Amino acid sequence: MRVGQDDASALLDGLDLDALLGALTRGRGYETALRDPPGRRGWSDVNPASLTFQQLDQRIDRLARLLSINKGQPGASVAIMAPLGPESIVAMLASLRAGLSPLMLPLHGNELELLRLVEASGAVMALGVSRIGPLRPLLILRNLALRAFSTRFVGGFGPEVPDGVAPLDALMAQAAPHPLPTLPARPAIQVADAATMSGPLPLSERDILAKALELSRLLKPVTSSRIVTTLVGGDLAALASGPGMAMLAGIELLPLGLFNLGDLQACIEGGRDVHLVLPGEMEPALAHSRLADHPALASVVFVRRAGERACPTLGRPDLAIVDVEARSAVAIAVARR
Repeated sequence: MRVGQDDASALLDGLDLDALLGALTRGRGYETALRDPPGRRGWSDVNPASLTFQQLDQRIDRLARLLSINKGQPGASVAIMAPLGPESIVAMLASLRAGLSPLMLPLHGNELELLRLVEASGAVMALGVSRIGPLRPLLILRNLALRAFSTRFVGGFGPEVPDGVAPLDALMAQAAPHPLPTLPARPAIQVADAATMSGPLPLSERDILAKALELSRLLKPVTSSRIVTTLVGGDLAALASGPGMAMLAGIELLPLGLFNLGDLQACIEGGRDVHLVLPGEMEPALAHSRLADHPALASVVFVRRAGERACPTLGRPDLAIVDVEARSAVAIAVARR
């Protein structure tokens, strides 16, 4: 989007992720919105696939109606444990559409830390994926639900759903006739710091879109490009540089889910300009790899966490390089190098 600084506030007034998706579905519904990396089956047991904007909207709608059947009070929390990708994006947007507040759980917290976050949010439902490499999120969520008094429904994406967990893919098809609630306002997203496990902290969609707009101005993505992100979390840095910017610019998002160099190389191939999102600590490795000279790279976004020292080494004058300083889970600073 090409707008001046003075127009930003007016542009974001009344805008949310659902409104953006609705506009993209109406205008470019058959274009790809989300794509899995080619090696996904190896770390998740799910065959790699893609979703158009129309398919994404339909999937969100079915899950939102399924969540509404469970009659959570407006604003009640839904804990989500999945890497940044189709499942977490669908779960987050479906929760919001159903009038519920998604709680994005860090993937590597221990059970006591995760239990504290779930209980602090009062989550009435929990959604996750069956496997992320060696991690088994659905088993963790099932254990948390047994210990957290408020959590009464656990649902899982994918083919390998353990006993005691509702198979979402099968149930979503049956939820279509159920009505969605009328919402006076969209609830907040809740996030936690992946390093300190502090939180949950509220994060508005406007905050996500405001930072996504800053990034879009600096990177100037075109609709034929794609975002490839190696971030897996659900904090402001990950949401703004991934799904926020992809929906704001109307371009394809390809989240790796679990880092693999071969997958990353494959994701950059294909003839599209690529906006690559990496943790800042990976800059030296990228600078010394053949990927640094790949002609498809249009820009690189380096996300540095609080306390990390910047060590700029990537030198390509034709490449837009943006540094994102993640001061907390809900506060980031964006600057073009």
